[in-house]
Amino acid sequence: RGADVRHRDSARRALDFLLAMQYPSGGFPQVHPARSGASYSNEVTFNDDAMVRVLVVFDRARKLEPPLDQDVFTAEQRDELAGSIARGVDYILKAQIVQDGVQTVWCAQHDPVSYAPKGARSYELPSKSGKESAGVVAFLMTQPQTPEVKAAVEAALAWYRSDSVQVRDTAYVSRPSGNTDDGYDPIQPRAGSTMWYRFYDLTANVGFFSGRLPTDDPPGTGKKYDIMEIEAERRYGYEWGGSYGNKLLTYGASVGY
Repeated sequence: RGADVRHRDSARRALDFLLAMQYPSGGFPQVHPARSGASYSNEVTFNDDAMVRVLVVFDRARKLEPPLDQDVFTAEQRDELAGSIARGVDYILKAQIVQDGVQTVWCAQHDPVSYAPKGARSYELPSKSGKESAGVVAFLMTQPQTPEVKAAVEAALAWYRSDSVQVRDTAYVSRPSGNTDDGYDPIQPRAGSTMWYRFYDLTANVGFFSGRLPTDDPPGTGKKYDIMEIEAERRYGYEWGGSYGNKLLTYGASVGY
């Protein structure tokens, strides 16, 4: 039917767009075409699972999983997917942050050429990301378990399990909507719960928080290790922690990790 063909052709154009935005190194930026200047949107983006979501779509299309089966994509497009996924996996492996000679996890953004962790907005500093890394590891566990992939997954899961990374008997509880109490601490004791910080120092397993820079408009307080020391606007306007590792560790155990 005519409408079906239009929908199919739209999907094909979308896939071509995604294939075209991949860097030669294998990473995917936040936007395409690239923005002029030194914009963080040109960095390889794990933030909000951006790159992982693209690779998952590619993987499902390559495997002809519904609704991406039949003739949704052309044979020529599907032929490109395996190489694109392989380049994406290669980028992920090379970008894994090494701390004291040990593989750990990933930042929310990385340089497309050097693989170095990069910051984004003024309060999103280069870091080891407790949130975004969970999606990266989960994706790697769905791919062929080469020695390199397996080593990367094992190292990342070991990081999530580390006593120095986990914050036990603690939960991140966002300030309820309508609550204007600036003394509210979203990091709260909760028996049996485990929290991971959103950001950890690159050279240590220490969680941190970051306000806007003092030179921003509105100004902020910069990097702090106590959430109550950053300005209220950022303290309650951003997610600084969560149970990020719970589902990941459960899934890892279910598939032999």
